[in-house]
Amino acid sequence: MNILHVTFMAATGIALAGCDVSETPSTPDTAAAPESGVTREAVTAPQDETPVARMPAQVAIQSQPGPDGAQVDLMKVAVTGDILTVTLRCSSDEKINSESFDVQKISVIDDATSQRLGVLKDNAGEWMASNVGGNSLNTECEIKPGVIWAKFPAPPATSKTVSINLPKVGPFDGIPVTR
Repeated sequence: MNILHVTFMAATGIALAGCDVSETPSTPDTAAAPESGVTREAVTAPQDETPVARMPAQVAIQSQPGPDGAQVDLMKVAVTGDILTVTLRCSSDEKINSESFDVQKISVIDDATSQRLGVLKDNAGEWMASNVGGNSLNTECEIKPGVIWAKFPAPPATSKTVSINLPKVGPFDGIPVTR
């Protein structure tokens, strides 16, 4: 050891020996450093809890029995511009339950005029709906619900309610349209 090191250690030891520990308040969560005025807090995370950010559960407008014991929930019926969007959720008590719906048989009925509105197609001739393969709208109706949607021509503003029909699912009748 060099002399500078020994002198430093001796000076530090003398300085620490003069400290009265009983004058410095400390708790298990905080410890004060009297010379710098800095307080440090120990933060501990819960060991058994994993924080999970969750959205509030969305309430279904209406529910109907679906194929193979599935349940189909109508979540949203809203007009934006000239397009009506219908959003559905499909769930089942089964761990594996996939469902397909013939897109050509999915319709919205304007309750005021009894006019049937089919799923729209885009400029490329593709169905404006989720998870479409060929002419089938597909979804996983498992314990974790699958969401499906389809777009239709909007009924006139004078139409306040519509009815929604999917093959193999009970009808959703008299549904208010959000504009």
